Amino acid sequence: MTKKIKSEISLDIISYQLKEIHTDLCKNTRDIENLKTQLAMGKGGIKAVFVIGTFIGIIIAVLKNFKII
Repeated sequence: MTKKIKSEISLDIISYQLKEIHTDLCKNTRDIENLKTQLAMGKGGIKAVFVIGTFIGIIIAVLKNFKII
């Protein structure tokens, strides 16, 4: 009888641990998705700065070429 009780307790502990692992896995998945979103926003910001810088550089080059500046 005690062996049956011990095995039931062991199964309950294993079941609880699996639930905790599943909860942690779901949280980690959400965190990874959030990080991907933040990374994509960062890349977009860098591209925007590059494009704006390029346009400003072209405008300055044109103005200097025509001796306006």
